[in-house]
Amino acid sequence: MSRHFGAIFRDPLVPGEEPRRYTPTKLDRAVKYRQPESWMPFDLQPTDEQKALRNTLHDFAAEVLRAAARSCEEAGRTSPEIVRQAHEIGVTAPLAEEFGGGGVFDAVTHCMVAEELAWGDPGIAYHLVGSGAAAMVLGLAGSASQKQAYLAGFADAEPAASYVAIGEKVAAADLEALETAVDGDKVSGTKYGVLDAPAAFVGVVVGRSDDGIAAVVVDGSTDVDIVKREDKLGLEAAPTSVVRFDVAADAIPSGRELTQAILRTKLLTGAVALGCARAALEYASRYATEREAFGKPIGAFQAISFKIADMAIAVDAARLSVWRAAWKLDRGEATLADVAEANGTALAAAIRCGDDGVQVLGGHGYIRDHPVEKWFRDAVTLSVFDAPDVVGDMTVARSVTA
Repeated sequence: MSRHFGAIFRDPLVPGEEPRRYTPTKLDRAVKYRQPESWMPFDLQPTDEQKALRNTLHDFAAEVLRAAARSCEEAGRTSPEIVRQAHEIGVTAPLAEEFGGGGVFDAVTHCMVAEELAWGDPGIAYHLVGSGAAAMVLGLAGSASQKQAYLAGFADAEPAASYVAIGEKVAAADLEALETAVDGDKVSGTKYGVLDAPAAFVGVVVGRSDDGIAAVVVDGSTDVDIVKREDKLGLEAAPTSVVRFDVAADAIPSGRELTQAILRTKLLTGAVALGCARAALEYASRYATEREAFGKPIGAFQAISFKIADMAIAVDAARLSVWRAAWKLDRGEATLADVAEANGTALAAAIRCGDDGVQVLGGHGYIRDHPVEKWFRDAVTLSVFDAPDVVGDMTVARSVTA
């Protein structure tokens, strides 16, 4: 009999001996009494404030973003009017009241915002959320002088453009493999997927120094080399560029706050992917109940119903993974592996739901009369921006085997 159950079961009694009881080992005591804090339960029920914000954004996404999705894609950017409306709602660059904002979101709420906007349109959502990411990074990790110099600009009546440049040609998801070098107040390297680079009044560039992850603030007046605008498969409403940096800049103080802020920026990609996946699921399931073949809705056939079931499972799993990573960010416990796992799950769900959504619609799936083909393209483009398939697996594997 296993000694691990010695408090309940005893070894066979040898005549003349007292019953032998098992003494717990250090491992047993650790398992019983020292559960990691991340095992503690977290509340999956949104607060009243989160519900109200989500309802407001859902109406905005349904009435404004979906109606403008095609025109913004064809124009190659989100219209200034939509950016202005989102700015008035207060979701593009959440700021503390001392800098003219209405308050800063926690990470879970920020992910809810990104999901709801992406349900309306992933390209517009990527633009809206990404344009304020620099404010979030500076608010969480910037020096007092950096906050004073830039944060008030995000509260102006006219929305300000900014970027957080993380992705590189090889290293998109893996912060430990970035080739951009930060040496004091100088940054050098080439970044891909830089949002609104020509129009940005400030940017944050993430790289590595001798001490690990580092970042600098690049003023909009700095002469950087915008190599080219990226002509993408999807997300065309969010204009991105390849930018070469070899300039003097203002270093952001390194430390846990900076790392958590960068991880939160990366997690927003997963939240956008989650909204994209949910949009495809809901559209495909509604189509399957309305479209009839052989005298009944096509959703009554297993070939269709099983696809929709798998899509729903993928969306639920993605949301739980993203919320868990966001919850750990709010506690200051999140690691790169947590975010890589969440983004990988969400991006896989977005690609699956986009692909299966096209299949459910059949011949209607790949024509522009229906939005699922666009969501599929957006999902694939998002997956390239974060590249979770291999790099994410490597990141999670390192955390498991460390």
